Amino acid sequence: MINKIQQRITSFYFFILIILLLIIQPVFSNKIVDLIHTISNKTTDDNRLKNNLVSEFHDILQAIQNHLYNTSISVCHPDFQFYRDSCYFLSSNKSTWLSASNSCLKIRNSSLVTFQTLDELDFVVENLLKPLRINQAFIGLNANDIGQWYWLDGRTFWNSIFGPLFYSYRPDTSHCGIIKQINRTKVGIEGRDCFNDEERFICKYVQNHCYAKNVCGRGGECMNIGLTYRCRCNFLYCGRKCDKLSSKGIQSIIAMFIVILMGLIVCCLKFDICSKYKSKKKCHSIDDLFNDKQMILEGHKKKKSRG
Repeated sequence: MINKIQQRITSFYFFILIILLLIIQPVFSNKIVDLIHTISNKTTDDNRLKNNLVSEFHDILQAIQNHLYNTSISVCHPDFQFYRDSCYFLSSNKSTWLSASNSCLKIRNSSLVTFQTLDELDFVVENLLKPLRINQAFIGLNANDIGQWYWLDGRTFWNSIFGPLFYSYRPDTSHCGIIKQINRTKVGIEGRDCFNDEERFICKYVQNHCYAKNVCGRGGECMNIGLTYRCRCNFLYCGRKCDKLSSKGIQSIIAMFIVILMGLIVCCLKFDICSKYKSKKKCHSIDDLFNDKQMILEGHKKKKSRG
């Protein structure tokens, strides 16, 4: 009987998976087919079937969900290289910093590269500069009129982990940044003239906005949409990043609080009633015991008087 039920469940799973295969892209189908093949090879006598079938099917659904919501995209434009969540490009021509910035904007709305971590900087050096023996290239760093350096995304430069890498170079005329290989093991960041100096440049655009799992906080799920992303909020949250409680969420919390409060009140009343009942019952027991004792004593007195 159990084997028949397991066979029916397996057939039902296969039916769902076939439908899903018809609606997802063929390039992704191979992974699903492999997982189906693994399940189909299991026999009803296999003890692992009962415990692992649901788990394996859950993994399949999770893989499909990741694909449909584009949470693991790794395809870049031609000549770009993928790293973590972004794509990087080293130009073949030299230009001024301002011209380089405009050129990047024309390529999928990218920008001159800004670094978030030292690992990202190392990736650019090892995979873009060193293979072509390029020593330096413009990056998304510039200074304002009073010499304060900022990344193009608005972050301050000196207060970051990259500040110690800076080397002063013609400070009076250098207001745009380059990354430079000082030697085989040492990398630095220097300033160049934004209008006259010409260098190769590195562009970057974010391919997978959902790479960081906390993009939409605890109350939402990230979905890549073209050049940007959208957070799909659960019913408790709202806002662009699902960081605000929704009206339904507030109502649910209030309702839950009221239910808990009512439950506590009921428990307190029940405890009070039970305490009074036990106290009353205890009093009755003492009175009954006293009455029984009196009756016994009176009985003894009557016997003595008769004797």
